[in-house]
Amino acid sequence: MLRRKSATVSDVAAVRAALDARQAAEVAVAAAEAAEAAEAAAAAEEAGDPGDTFAVGDDSRHPEPSSRRWNTAAAALFVVVLAGLLVAAGALANAHQDSTDASDQDLAMLGAARQSVLNLISPSSQDPAAGADRIIDDATGSWLTEFEGTKDQFVAAIAESKTESSGEVLGAGIEGRNDDGSTTVLVSAVSKVSNAAGAKDEPRTWRLRVGIVDVDGSYKLSKVEVVP
Repeated sequence: MLRRKSATVSDVAAVRAALDARQAAEVAVAAAEAAEAAEAAAAAEEAGDPGDTFAVGDDSRHPEPSSRRWNTAAAALFVVVLAGLLVAAGALANAHQDSTDASDQDLAMLGAARQSVLNLISPSSQDPAAGADRIIDDATGSWLTEFEGTKDQFVAAIAESKTESSGEVLGAGIEGRNDDGSTTVLVSAVSKVSNAAGAKDEPRTWRLRVGIVDVDGSYKLSKVEVVP
């Protein structure tokens, strides 16, 4: 239920890795500049020493120190930046995977909510006990306790009224995620009801707010409320 947060954490890690790489690159450049300045000062001091005499064009003692220093700094800079980019790429890949996992979870959760509500609004007098058992199989927590307490009345009412109901879920969406680990889902549905009282495919509209929790890898209803 909390994987979206992990996706956000991974995004932050990716940005932080990129910033660390940039900072390391800036430090490497500064160090190279400082080293070049120090070497230039040393070269200038040696050039002023009368004991040192070299032929014009003889650079065997100082073969372009600045060039060597910058080549070394450039190589170090490349390694630092490459490492930072690899870390950032890995963090972004993890963030993408976390986001995909969260989306898959949401789809599974919404699918379970739709099916549970469909079972709830589609009782049949042909076998009302089986319909009640399906509702119980989809239930947990306070909703399970509530329905189990009225199961016998539910079965008797459906049988006596010869109710036949055919439901259809129009839509479902996540309303919020709760501190207790449950997720609140809003479900909109319709049903056509026929019974002994004279109803013949009479339409009924349903707007339900349900709580969904993961119980051993299966999503179940923990709460059912009718939304006015």
